[in-house]
Amino acid sequence: MYIGRLHAEHFRNLDTLEWWPHRHFNLVTGQNGQGKTNLLEAISVVAGLRSFRSARLQDCVQFGQERATVAVQAERQGVRCDLAVQFGASARKLFVDGKPTAGVSTYLGKLVAVLFTAADLQLPHEEPEARRKYLDRVVFNHEPAHLGDLRQYERVLASRNSLLRQARLGPVDPQLIDVYDGLLAQHGARIIARRAAVLARFAPVLSEVFARIAAPGLSAEIAYAPRGVKKADRDVADLQDELLGALRERRDRDLAMGHTTRGPHRDDVGLWIGGRPAQLHASQGQCRALVLALKIAEIRSLEASLGEPPILLMDDVSSELDAERNRALMTYLEELGGQVFLTTTDARFIRVAAPRQVFAVHAGALTPGAVLEGAAQGES
Repeated sequence: MYIGRLHAEHFRNLDTLEWWPHRHFNLVTGQNGQGKTNLLEAISVVAGLRSFRSARLQDCVQFGQERATVAVQAERQGVRCDLAVQFGASARKLFVDGKPTAGVSTYLGKLVAVLFTAADLQLPHEEPEARRKYLDRVVFNHEPAHLGDLRQYERVLASRNSLLRQARLGPVDPQLIDVYDGLLAQHGARIIARRAAVLARFAPVLSEVFARIAAPGLSAEIAYAPRGVKKADRDVADLQDELLGALRERRDRDLAMGHTTRGPHRDDVGLWIGGRPAQLHASQGQCRALVLALKIAEIRSLEASLGEPPILLMDDVSSELDAERNRALMTYLEELGGQVFLTTTDARFIRVAAPRQVFAVHAGALTPGAVLEGAAQGES
């Protein structure tokens, strides 16, 4: 899987960009604020229809413009496909091979990108919401239909919470809450089931990878902690019944608090090192090794699912890793053989011997450098 061409128009500070990236390693250099992350964000948006920096796509539209466009020529398992997304304040349009498509089901899954940012290195210490979002990104890349259930769940949750707040001012129709409960249980059960299924495949790979890059004898685990059902790895119908029961049981408390206290929007992901919670007992180096193992495990899991490596987007990660873990990551990426996009303020942080090209970004403009085939940059 790789991108042969990227076109961006009025996307943040990328006014009009045409880019033919290298098939393997693309090293994007430049000072902060010049547009390096915008390039990765554009790829992320055209692949998954969501920005990793903003909840609203319209925030990515260049100031003073009505809409933005991102398009790629992608290839998956030898089949080429043109994908494009156009969006603004009023509407979003999707195109596959130049033809508009109304539904995301025919669009999603044709280009799969894994994102790794410096902020991810703080994942063990973040609030549960950050770990939920991380898990949902992983699940979405494995199961694109997950995005539809997430969006439906979020809409219903917002409506139910609004009704709960209204109830604090006066009577509301309990049958309407029943309707919302049923919809939350329906979409929530599928969200929980997918999260559990993907983590079940993902967890053993994480343990194996962590054992290779961390201190000898140190183990790592990842565990799904749902809030609404007692056990997640069950039939969707059973999960739906249990979640519906939990919502009804907590209704009086929800009415008193003005928000929904059970459901997948309250779930967490437990990260453990050496049998103890990572956020409480692990060192900074151990936590970073854990996150690095998470990303490598995610790529390996997707490679097994897709039949080829996904595209990897790395935003200024190498400068945050110590030399040993940086070397472990680059070695793995070279062995993987997929297409990688890395941003950095200093190309000396990127030590790879694989075929690669360096691109410089300044004020949203991209300048290609030489294609390199020999020893790792920064090495003699």
